[in-house]
Amino acid sequence: MVKRALLLVTAAAAAAALAAPAMAAPPTRQTVEQNNVVQGQTSCGELRWDIHLTAEVFRFFDNDGNLVRIQVHITEDNTITNLDTGESFREGPLSFMQTTLFTDDGPVFVATGLAVNVFGQQFKDVGRVVFQPNGEILFSAGPHPVREAQSEGNVLEGFCPVFS
Repeated sequence: MVKRALLLVTAAAAAAALAAPAMAAPPTRQTVEQNNVVQGQTSCGELRWDIHLTAEVFRFFDNDGNLVRIQVHITEDNTITNLDTGESFREGPLSFMQTTLFTDDGPVFVATGLAVNVFGQQFKDVGRVVFQPNGEILFSAGPHPVREAQSEGNVLEGFCPVFS
C-alpha cells in the first residue's frame, strides 16, 4: 500500500512537471558606475553638472527570451557649478528607479524617486515622470524642473533657479 501511494505521488509529480508552463529566463543583473559631465550655456550662465552615478541594471525577459523591461536603480552624488560665477552646490545624494518598458509604439521610460536634490537649496526633481526617448513628458506627478527643461532641449536650464 505504501509502495502504491509512493508510486502515485511520483507519477503525479512527474505529470505536474510536464504540464507546468514554460518559465521565463531569470532577469540578468549588472552594476554600472559612470562619471559624466554635462556642460553648456544657459540663461543664468555657463553651467557644469558633474554626475557620479552607480546603477544596478536588471533586464527582464519573456518566455521566448525577448527583452520586455529594463529596471535600473540609480544612486548619484553630483555637483552643479556656475562657471561664470564660480558658485557650486552639491547635488545629491539621490536615489531613484528608472524603468524602460518596451511597447508596440516603442520604448517608454518611467522614473520614480528623487532625481535631483540640490543640497541646501530646497530644489528638487522628485516624484514620478513618464517620458519618451526624445524627452517628451507624457505624465508627471511632483516637481520636475530638470526633466521639464530636458524636454524643452536644455537640461541645464532647469538648474537656473539655484543660481538666482
